[in-house]
Amino acid sequence: MKSLEEIFVVDDDQGILDSFDALLGDDYPLHMFSDSRRAIRVLDEKNPGLLFLDIKMPGMNGIEVLKWIRDRSLPTKVVIVTALPQAQYEEDANKYGVYRYLRKPLDIDEVEEITRAVLH
Repeated sequence: MKSLEEIFVVDDDQGILDSFDALLGDDYPLHMFSDSRRAIRVLDEKNPGLLFLDIKMPGMNGIEVLKWIRDRSLPTKVVIVTALPQAQYEEDANKYGVYRYLRKPLDIDEVEEITRAVLH
């Protein structure tokens, strides 16, 4: 089932999940996951239009999740959200078709701009 107006946020930091909820929760169907393996089980059933994805997480890291999404040709736009230097993962992320990068701490205007560009 395609759910292209929905947003997934996958991050093991509850503070980041709370920030996305405060920024986008009133305006968009938002699904938040602190566990990347649980997120991919739901991704198997839904194809959100937008996924905000942390890189450094226990279990599957963000690059592995991004590869999993691309291996299944899901139409989801993936935005990497990280405090890590972009160059450290940029080559792998670009290889798997990352849409954009966001640096932590989050820039409210950038989150809203990306969301509007993808979902409208």
